[in-house]
Amino acid sequence: MKNEMVCKNCQTLNPFHELTCRNCKSYLRERVYNLDLWKLLEQLIESPKNGFTKIIYSEQKNFIVFIILIASFKFYLNTIFFFLTNPLTNLSSANIIRNYLILLLSVVVIISLFSLLIKITNQISGLVTRVKDIFSILSYSLIPNIFALAIFFPLELIFFGEYLFSNNPSPFIIKETVAYIMLVLELLLVVWTFFLAIMASYTLTKNVFCAIVMGILFGLLMFGSQFVLSFYLY
Repeated sequence: MKNEMVCKNCQTLNPFHELTCRNCKSYLRERVYNLDLWKLLEQLIESPKNGFTKIIYSEQKNFIVFIILIASFKFYLNTIFFFLTNPLTNLSSANIIRNYLILLLSVVVIISLFSLLIKITNQISGLVTRVKDIFSILSYSLIPNIFALAIFFPLELIFFGEYLFSNNPSPFIIKETVAYIMLVLELLLVVWTFFLAIMASYTLTKNVFCAIVMGILFGLLMFGSQFVLSFYLY
C-alpha cells in the first residue's frame, strides 16, 4: 500500500508530503510552518502516527539538532555502562569531549545513511519520499533517550553516587533492588525507541512489514554501535 494523497479536485495521486496537488495546484492539506515541541511530545506519546505526520508536514524541522545533541550524550553514557558490564574492566579515565563527539558523529552518520537507505528502498517500490523527512522522524524517534537522561540519570546519581560508573563494587551490589528497577526502566525506554522508529517508518510508508523491519534495524544499529564503540573508547 503506497502512502499517497488523492487530490479532491482532480483525483491525481500525490506523495504524502505534498502541500499542493502536482497537477492542479489545489491544497491537499493544512500548511504546517514549524513544530511546537511540547505539543509534539504529547502527540508522540498519545498518537505517534499523528506526531510523525506533523513532522513530515512541517516546513521547518526544528529541534532536530537539540534532540541529536542530547540523545548523543545519553548514548555516550550508555557506552560507559556497556564497558562496565565486563567485571575485569575498570573505568580509570575517559576523554569525555572526544568520546562524546565520536558518539555524536556516529549518530549523525547512522541516521543519514539509514535515511538514504529508506529513500532508495522507497524509490524502488515506487514511493516518493524526502530524505529530510526521513532524517527528521528518525531523529524524533530518539526522544525516549532524552527522557532517560533527564529523569533516570539524575535518580541513578542520587542512588549510587560515584559508584554508578564503577563495577568494584557494582551498583547491583550496593542497592540491588533499586539497580534492577532502574535497569528495567531504562530497557523500557529502549523498547519505546524501537516502537517509535517502527511507527515513524509506518507513517512514512503505510507498510507494516517494511516499518517493522526498518524500525528494528534502525534500533539495532543505533544501540549496537554504542556497544561496539564501548570496546574502543575506554
